[in-house]
Amino acid sequence: MSAVNQQEVLASFKLLVCMANADGKLLDEERNSITEAFSEIQLPEGVTVESLLSEQVEVDELLTHITSDTAQELAYQSAFAMANIDGDCSPEEQELLEKIGATFTTSRLWGKEEWLKNLQRKSRKSSISQQVQQITDPVKREIEVENEITDACFFNAVLGAFPLPGISIAFDVYIYWNQLDLVQSIGERWGYDRAHQSADLKKALFGSLGMTGTRIAVSNLAKLVPVFGIVVGATTAFASTWAIGKVANQYFASGCEMDAFRLKEAFKNAKKEGESVYKDKADAIAAKQKEIEPQVKALNEDLAAGRITQEEHQAKLRELV
Repeated sequence: MSAVNQQEVLASFKLLVCMANADGKLLDEERNSITEAFSEIQLPEGVTVESLLSEQVEVDELLTHITSDTAQELAYQSAFAMANIDGDCSPEEQELLEKIGATFTTSRLWGKEEWLKNLQRKSRKSSISQQVQQITDPVKREIEVENEITDACFFNAVLGAFPLPGISIAFDVYIYWNQLDLVQSIGERWGYDRAHQSADLKKALFGSLGMTGTRIAVSNLAKLVPVFGIVVGATTAFASTWAIGKVANQYFASGCEMDAFRLKEAFKNAKKEGESVYKDKADAIAAKQKEIEPQVKALNEDLAAGRITQEEHQAKLRELV
């Protein structure tokens, strides 16, 4: 990959803000999501979340500042994920994506990976794993939910331990899908039909907590330059999965009646708890990451070269972990 400088990444961050504003209005939910995503990284001195959101910029000018193949590829991937992960890419967002793609003509890989082509289609599916049955026994249900959360945390933490620019966005998307799948599975344990959960669930839980394509997009770009830090590493992947699992259990136990404030407070407390639990699992996660690193590298090369599909890549990752 070609070298990327800090200014290119800043221009790419601003491009994401333009994507959020593509339809001419920045909803409170979108603003909150962007604010939370940017607040989790170490921005350069003199750059604030508010300045990124308030600065008036022209898309054409921004695109002239993103010149390296790597930055172009990552900027397009991030914008694509932000617009499509919820399965509802607006005409304005699609128009902006096409403009970005048409401008980045020198980059060979900016939008051609199989996983990227399948992102919107995949996000519409209601499930990654098999559906599970309702458990009426509260003790048994608590045990099953706890086991599901722990397993999902370990898997996502191992994925989060591979902070590789470019391919890492696929890992971040997997983490998002795994978290959504975990929540849906917990809902089934409480008797909620998975097929009817998705839309309301994303809005109520994932939207309220800022766990959206915006966070993935910012994370993907932040990994390009060390000064920004890593948004989704092993610790964050573990803690956020722990938190979303715990909050989902509370949410379904309440009959889906928790409001946004209660959800955010519960998530904040559960994430701190997850960070503490991670410390006891850190060595095992690091050992697993080291053990499978050669195989993951080979899988990533196969995915980038188009020899395997995104679905095959994810299935093989699950087998490894």
